[in-house]
Amino acid sequence: MSESNVLRVGVVGATGLFAPTYLNPAVDLPDLELRAIAARRPGPLAETAAAYGMPDTHTDWRELVARDDLDVVAIVTSNATHHPVAVAALEAGKHVLCEKPLANTAEQCAEMVAAAERTGLGHGLGHYMRFAEPMQTVRRLIDEGEIGEVQAMFGRIWQPRALHEPVQWWMTEEECPAGSIGLLGVHLLDLARYLTGSEITAVMGHLPIVVPERPDMGDISRVDANRWSAENPQGVAPGTPMAEVTASDFGTIHGEMASGALFTFTAGQTTFTRPGPTPDVQVHGSRASAFVSYSGGNRRAGQVRLVRGVDPEVVDVPVRVHESPRAQNTTMFREIVIPGLRASAAGEASRLASFHDGLAVARAVDAARESERTRAWVSIQQP
Repeated sequence: MSESNVLRVGVVGATGLFAPTYLNPAVDLPDLELRAIAARRPGPLAETAAAYGMPDTHTDWRELVARDDLDVVAIVTSNATHHPVAVAALEAGKHVLCEKPLANTAEQCAEMVAAAERTGLGHGLGHYMRFAEPMQTVRRLIDEGEIGEVQAMFGRIWQPRALHEPVQWWMTEEECPAGSIGLLGVHLLDLARYLTGSEITAVMGHLPIVVPERPDMGDISRVDANRWSAENPQGVAPGTPMAEVTASDFGTIHGEMASGALFTFTAGQTTFTRPGPTPDVQVHGSRASAFVSYSGGNRRAGQVRLVRGVDPEVVDVPVRVHESPRAQNTTMFREIVIPGLRASAAGEASRLASFHDGLAVARAVDAARESERTRAWVSIQQP
């Protein structure tokens, strides 16, 4: 850490859809200082630099990682690059915040955990859905005994996508081998572990491809792909080049936990629902059930409903509401992410998801892929 106790941050993947999750707190909070950003595309990189008043930019992430004026590297790149960037950053003496999923395979995740342990540096993982206010409310209800022993969980998370949206990295097996389960379903798998405090012991997964081909626009960003879809609402014109979708775009995973709790989770990117991604989650316990739903597609503005008894008593549980998504994100970094990263650097536990949490989720995702191949339940060996 820097001598001033202010964490100097560099963001890799600074032009991505979720980069503001890291960029905004780095300029909003006195504990953070944004020092440098990196991205592959010079044009969007220049636009982001101008928006955040950031003159220090790099088109090669290795240059950013090698800087000697950074304490923390935040990684907001595509899944396949999380592993090399994180390992390089740790070996360069930087603490690391990495977007979920930690990596594409449990083997890669284990190497990242080993690098963090070898260097003794802090590490955090972007499973921030656990810290959305509705989920924090459910966790509090569990801790206070209102729900009792968790027996079953159901969840779905949709990322609405136009069925004619162009092919991007997350639609390819090479870049995102577990598809929607690996990209979105990991949020729900993390919630299962976070809410129960128990490990996932076995899963059965179904990871099909619903939309087998999409327009081929080359190396297009997610932002540009969304824009293209909006500008072409009638779909694909005749003669448009098409490319094969090789990663699952809709998946279901059933699971068992060491505590005896069961779960069924669905994640999809082929649905016309609402702005997202947002989850719907049910947590059923021995004393009550909690239902989490969201309004307007805003995961920060949800409702928690507690249901007790055969002749049910329904209680709407108050949820802390923030004035804007940015304000909620800033609060999360101030209350959870920054203290969690400092705790990790000191070898202490915290509420922030760690690389260890990412590895546990990756084992479940790998097992789901094996289940899809064998059409059978797959047990998960615990270390």
